[in-house]
Amino acid sequence: MRPSELLSLAALLIAPALQAQDPALVEVLAPVLMTEDRRVLDVAVLAPALEHPDPFVRRITVLAIGRIGDPTGLSLIEPRLYDREPAVVTETIFALGLIGDSRGVALISDRIRASDDLTSLSLSEAAIALARIGGSEAAQLITDVVGGVGNLPPERRDAMMPAAVLEAWRFGREAPVDALRRFTRDTGVDLRWRSVYALARLGAPDALDDFFAATRDRAPLVREQALRALTRRLADSAETRPEPMLEALTQALFDESIGVRITAMRSVATFADSQFADRIIVLLRDRDRTVRIVAATTLGGVGGALAGEALRELVDDVHADWAVRRAALVSLARVDPAAFGLRAGSWLASRDRFDRLAALEGWGAMPGVDPAGFRSGLNSADAATRASALVAWESSAPSGDPSLRAAAERAFGDEDPVVRAQALRILADSASDAVLDQIAEAWRSGQADLQEAALRSLIRLARGDRNIVGRLNTPARRGLLQRPPDPVLRGIAVQGLPSLAARWGGVGAIETGRNMQDYREVVARLLLAPTNPRVVVDVENRGKIEIELLPREAPLTVANFLRLLDRGWFNGVRWHRVVPNFVVQDGDPTGTGSGGPGWSIRDEFNRLHYDIPMVGMALSGPDTGGSQWFINLSPQPHLNGRYTIFGRVVGSYGALLRVQQGDLIRTIQRLGPG
Repeated sequence: MRPSELLSLAALLIAPALQAQDPALVEVLAPVLMTEDRRVLDVAVLAPALEHPDPFVRRITVLAIGRIGDPTGLSLIEPRLYDREPAVVTETIFALGLIGDSRGVALISDRIRASDDLTSLSLSEAAIALARIGGSEAAQLITDVVGGVGNLPPERRDAMMPAAVLEAWRFGREAPVDALRRFTRDTGVDLRWRSVYALARLGAPDALDDFFAATRDRAPLVREQALRALTRRLADSAETRPEPMLEALTQALFDESIGVRITAMRSVATFADSQFADRIIVLLRDRDRTVRIVAATTLGGVGGALAGEALRELVDDVHADWAVRRAALVSLARVDPAAFGLRAGSWLASRDRFDRLAALEGWGAMPGVDPAGFRSGLNSADAATRASALVAWESSAPSGDPSLRAAAERAFGDEDPVVRAQALRILADSASDAVLDQIAEAWRSGQADLQEAALRSLIRLARGDRNIVGRLNTPARRGLLQRPPDPVLRGIAVQGLPSLAARWGGVGAIETGRNMQDYREVVARLLLAPTNPRVVVDVENRGKIEIELLPREAPLTVANFLRLLDRGWFNGVRWHRVVPNFVVQDGDPTGTGSGGPGWSIRDEFNRLHYDIPMVGMALSGPDTGGSQWFINLSPQPHLNGRYTIFGRVVGSYGALLRVQQGDLIRTIQRLGPG
């Protein structure tokens, strides 16, 4: 049974009242959910719930305190480290990792050394929490575990070992590289891939020989992690010749595993060596479509005459798969700009937005290109195309380009707030009075995209002008000094402009717009439901993807997703981001990656892992989830605890693995209750 299945099963086993949807539980859990959503540590609500006789209530309450993130919550949850219910203990350790306060290290250390029983799940979570909290004390504990030393009982070290090995990379220079290296030759594939993954994340030069050996491992997942490490950056840091790396990568280009072939190509591209173009060109005829897409992208990295010829032929082949042709077009801009220019015009003139965005992306990859294509994009009737034209022009133009600035001045008067926001980012290149007035104008609009762009522009300008907040105290700019209702904006200020945040009074309680009855309904309908809701994603020409939503782990996220589903938000929307062997992403009707529903929801981090294909919320910062969501295509441990997991793919993965960028979602429909 998969770890995510075990967690869901455990939640059912420890909460008999779930089957009955006990009204009394609704009245206890609804206030807990409200305090978590508002990010307020309400002791009057949380303290009694921590003592509730139902372990499910205690578990949810501990998790809420962890998500709120207030370090004063440590004293509230510390007793739950010794709770009589093992699942509550595990959740408490996880919550300490979420809070991230260094005092949590000592609490976890004492707990794993206590003489009473402690489950393997709790011990595994202890290793993860220590890595997330970080610091020298936590690093030493993990080093002792991975090294098999210290005063921890051996059976507890063994239980912590897999998680400790996988998470050790988070300690950076304090990571136990030598101890990790020995696991690359472990008899168990689980420890082998975890250790190679951690060493690859660290980019450890001392592990070069281990990476070479791992490229020949019998397990594809181990080979993938090793090949991911063999990049130009590693060759430079190890001060070694690149030829042995390239030889290992070349052999892997024709591996039986699709994931291995894709990973090998991506690493080959980092060397930008055109002598490997002929081997990549062979993969343009690979039986797997995703491999062909990555091959077209990789040719843009290796470059050379052979790559240019192959890309030209592919772009011109109208019978080739669109996603492959799109990748070839963008790569052609890097390899043969003249040939790209001859072809890009027809793509930009297309009625299909994704064709236009591909052309603009290609032009954006060419430094100093003639801006005619960008100007054409800015004249489009489609706002997403206009915004993308500005993004591409900025990436291509030299710093201070007057033609770009003139275009941004005109675009600042655009009717679309996303276009105006992008224009402001270009215009805010100095702390002049004129720029500050533009920032103030954007702020007065009340549009979320514009206000965020205004705030981020101020943060950037403050690096060169420490008195930037003081200069806002004029009649035209004073609105920026008033506390905004949007908690996302207040959070951005706390991180990047503390003096303004101080005037606003910090983040404070979040105004969610929901009342207690709203939370009661979420608890009764989702959190205490006897079964999980399921939905089916019908993708044109690819098939159907069935998803089980997980409301007990992320109730507000699931409620938000179902709300959008019932509005038909996802119907007729295209997958705007597909990275083979990594993720597929949807939920933005504009297709640009910047669209959303006009509101944001709180993060609901949980103990689920991105091991099998899981459904997560896409973010642009803390608590910024809205409508965009993604599914991981391969294990991605670095996403754990950073992006809310609220579902998992069930049944066949076939349709999911066939999804490509630009594919149309016909509908997403419910299959069960919720």
